[in-house]
Amino acid sequence: MLSQKEIKPSQIEIAIQRIDALDELRIERTLISDSQCFQHVFQLLTLLIHYNDPQLPAYVEGAPKGIWRFSPSNYQKNYLLQIEQKIEAVNSVDFDGVYAMGSTGSISQTSHSDLDIWVCSEQCFSVQQEALIQSKFNLITEWASRFNVEIHFYLMNPKQFKNQFCYNKVSRENSGSAQHFFLLDEFYRSAIRLSGKRLLWLHLLKDQGQSYQNAIDCAVSEQGLCLDEWIDFGDFSALSIDEFFGASLWQLYKSIHSPYKSAIKILLLESYTQNYNEIDLISRQFKRYLLEGNGQENYHFDPYLAMLERVTLYLTEINDLERLDKIRRCFYIKVTDGISQQSWRLQQITQLISDWEWSESQIDELAKRESWKIKQAMEHQQGLLELFIESYHRLVLFAKKQNIEPCILSQDSDILMRQLYSSFETLPTKVPLLNNKIKWNLAEEELTFIESTGDSFFEKGWYLLNHSPKIVYNSSNRYVQYFPSLVQLISWAYFNGLITPKTRLHIVSKNVSLLKLRQFITDFRLHIPVKAPLPSSEAWHHPNDIRHLIVVVNLTNDPTKSIKTTSTKLSLKELFNLGHTSQNVVGSIGLIYRNMWNEIRTEYFEGENAVLEALKLLSNKLYQSNFAPHSLNVFCYSRRFTQELQALVSGLVNRCIVIQTGVNYQKQFLLRSEISSKRWRSVFKHLSENNKQAVTFLPDFAKNVNNFTNCSLPKEIGHFAVEGFVQFFFEDQENEKFNVYVLDEKNHLEAYLNCIGSKNKKVRLINAIYAEKKAQKVTFSFPQFYNIVEKRGNMRIELFEISHKFVK
Repeated sequence: MLSQKEIKPSQIEIAIQRIDALDELRIERTLISDSQCFQHVFQLLTLLIHYNDPQLPAYVEGAPKGIWRFSPSNYQKNYLLQIEQKIEAVNSVDFDGVYAMGSTGSISQTSHSDLDIWVCSEQCFSVQQEALIQSKFNLITEWASRFNVEIHFYLMNPKQFKNQFCYNKVSRENSGSAQHFFLLDEFYRSAIRLSGKRLLWLHLLKDQGQSYQNAIDCAVSEQGLCLDEWIDFGDFSALSIDEFFGASLWQLYKSIHSPYKSAIKILLLESYTQNYNEIDLISRQFKRYLLEGNGQENYHFDPYLAMLERVTLYLTEINDLERLDKIRRCFYIKVTDGISQQSWRLQQITQLISDWEWSESQIDELAKRESWKIKQAMEHQQGLLELFIESYHRLVLFAKKQNIEPCILSQDSDILMRQLYSSFETLPTKVPLLNNKIKWNLAEEELTFIESTGDSFFEKGWYLLNHSPKIVYNSSNRYVQYFPSLVQLISWAYFNGLITPKTRLHIVSKNVSLLKLRQFITDFRLHIPVKAPLPSSEAWHHPNDIRHLIVVVNLTNDPTKSIKTTSTKLSLKELFNLGHTSQNVVGSIGLIYRNMWNEIRTEYFEGENAVLEALKLLSNKLYQSNFAPHSLNVFCYSRRFTQELQALVSGLVNRCIVIQTGVNYQKQFLLRSEISSKRWRSVFKHLSENNKQAVTFLPDFAKNVNNFTNCSLPKEIGHFAVEGFVQFFFEDQENEKFNVYVLDEKNHLEAYLNCIGSKNKKVRLINAIYAEKKAQKVTFSFPQFYNIVEKRGNMRIELFEISHKFVK
């Protein structure tokens, strides 16, 4: 009989020793890599989750509490002693374990990194309990924000996760149904146990050909494994390629806020397609190295270095050295953000640079990125965009080739597509904005605006130089940007941070003086902020209504400077060249607006019908809008009649807003009413007798609706009409039939009545067709789907939802 010392530890016991040692090393690196504030928050998280006491931060009466076998750390014990409060013992256990995942403890953790925390529990909480838990998470998040630490909590139920139950809608931090197994892959390779039960999958080896469940059964019978002491999110045996499309959408979306981290993740997805029949996930590789290796307890598997290694191997094999260079640059920028000279991360990246054989100039360029100016920033962003789009195209074409039916829910893809469309779609009237992660400091000391009348070398329009016009320049520092209108060029320079109060302005133009330019930019700066709050989740469910509106009169074309009259008064008829002067007094109208999706759009009209065209466009934009603009400003830069013109145009724009939305900026009261084409025409009745243009204000959408006589159109559709998207509205009828109303990108209407079949299948088919159609073009204007439902006697439009279970 073997003595106690001769008994060999089981495979599970060996795994526990190695993974516990790795967790300790990762936690140590987490704490030495950041500020004291971060360290304080990180070390108190499990204490605040375990206890729910009025003496501690984030107390919520009646909220679930208690972590399995929780034992306070020395830091937590000292904290309790410092606050000198007696905390009651916790007798209940509502949470199985708490884990940090993502970049925490890895080479990519920076001073700006957030914390992603999985709070795991197999309990089926009631709706009220989940609300209390979420309230507690929110309070912990608010508490952490006082220390400049950003935390995102995820309440995870392992049983529901294994059943692929999706109960969280897609949001800025939650991928919803966009990814499932790829999320699990990331969790397994990066998870750090902070408290509670261990992860079963990570500790359990299985023989070749053995099923995961069989390996569990063997561990129970042969090694005495007690399943109640483990958390199990399952294996990857059901991994399906139908997740590639949704996961690629999610990484594109994440690139809006975290471009460098998302770049390597989307390329990792692409690399997984190379051997999709038997994908060697990094988490599997991690487990093999850890459990089948030489048993060194200080072995540190860095998930981000592993991703870089996998992507490097893939790009080398397909001989894509250009993208390899781009991904290395992204990795360097991500890792060196806020890095200190004593950091262990610095040693790692120094070794990588040596392996890459970078020159001193390459290193110096990236190291000085915070001093980049607009040209370098634009070139850098274009390189990033090309990298993302190339991967997205490859993933979509892979899905097409394999006849993949995307498993992402329609309601999630709709929201992701709207946000991708808002960020990536290039449109003539849209002001392109640089990613905030790239705009370190683009402020220019001098800017020159040059008007071109058009010749064989330069288009008609406006050019911007980032230096004085007197400087002799060569081809390397020609103009930095061109737009057809001055309002669009100024908007681009302002919202991208080139223009500041200290910027010296110059202009070369026969029509716009330096004084006028300075006045407009001053007015602009005072009335619309560069930054705006992020759109709410609700905003993405509705059309991108105008939030801030600026109307610019006679900035670039001012007929009043040549008017010869002794009159000091101006009437509405003069505004449309109908008065006694018989001279046009408005030569140009510029519209600048920020919409609910935080896009910046501009419109420019010139000539005799500038006012009419501007009002017509506004009426179309505001037609049946759910919201009126939050602010309206009208600026006039005429030599004569400045105040009169400003008042007249303000009155017309305000009247347009009143009619379309019911909000009056002059009287500040609500006037809600049904709008008909007859009433809209009557507003400008006195003009229609002399000018046919005046009767063309009726919104294009309304024309199509009024001419559509084959069915009774639900009027609520008008509230959701968005230009740029194809939209499908389902309306249930009797005998399981349904009507489908379709608005195309220009809001032209079609209707299909008494349809039969599965709406779910039709939605998936339409998405698949559009995915193939859009694969060769950089566009995210994918279809949007809605249900028309009746609630409490009122018709409402809601996002079409397939189900809360992943669709296979």
